Amino acid sequence: MRSIKSRVPFSPQRPYRPARPATSKILFLSLEGSVTEEEYFQRVSEIFGEIKGKIQFISVAEDAVHTIPKFRTEEQNRMLSKARPLQLVERIEWFKEEYDDRYEFSKYPEDEFWMVTDIDNNWSETVIHKKSGKTLLDEWRQAIALCRERGYRYAVSNPFFEVWLLLHHDQLSKEDMLFAVTDQHAYEKTTHFRERLRALGVALKDEKHLRFSDYTAENIKLAMKRAEELHTDKEELCPRY
Repeated sequence: MRSIKSRVPFSPQRPYRPARPATSKILFLSLEGSVTEEEYFQRVSEIFGEIKGKIQFISVAEDAVHTIPKFRTEEQNRMLSKARPLQLVERIEWFKEEYDDRYEFSKYPEDEFWMVTDIDNNWSETVIHKKSGKTLLDEWRQAIALCRERGYRYAVSNPFFEVWLLLHHDQLSKEDMLFAVTDQHAYEKTTHFRERLRALGVALKDEKHLRFSDYTAENIKLAMKRAEELHTDKEELCPRY
């Protein structure tokens, strides 16, 4: 995997971030979304500031997403555009190779690497490689297998991240559940969950940005409780319901 040698120089648009904070453990996140998910984990980190001395979140795409668009390199834009699950795993691999000197991964075995992704249409039989006949579902299985092989964790939203945001503010309704990707129901594009958030007064700004005041310690814990109750089959790590 080719390393990125050219770096965007320090500037007010690209704030300095310390290499290894005063903590022994870091959770490195390979996120599908470069806006909503990034902002969400930023908010979580702010709210639970008391754990920053022990655990920190760092996006493995930080160099790209914390550089404003006009300062991004072609390589950064390419990295952000690659957001299928297998590409997210490859992004972790790239990050570990590129930043080993900075983070000294071998000295900190307690670090965790996470792929955070949606189901979307990743379980479909859509062919993505004509010669081999490889489908999106084949690639999904390959990504999950690599995570398990290399000890990476994964967090999966079904069908997409807005469901997780909704759980902070309301229980899922029977109508909400009809949009889950299952063996019987394929992925479908919908504005349903954005409309649900809007009706609850917690709409995403410009369809992507969070209003941080909508996410508090109390409703983050409530979302966790609701998700735990919904996740009835604890053996199924990528729930098909």
